[in-house]
Amino acid sequence: MSTVETPVTADTAKTPLSGEKVYFLIALALVAVGAGMTLLLGLPGLAMTALALVPVVFILLIAISIGK
Repeated sequence: MSTVETPVTADTAKTPLSGEKVYFLIALALVAVGAGMTLLLGLPGLAMTALALVPVVFILLIAISIGK
């Protein structure tokens, strides 16, 4: 068998992730953790996830209202 090497072109160059993609991945991870906790532990898992996110949402709301 022979191996075929594909040439590296400008289309396949590595580009860093944009801020929007990073935020989307963080949101996706939070939703996945919430779904996993709910599937694993049921309603108490959902409640623990919600209680853990209360300080995060509180800080985000303050940051948004300040304008940062």
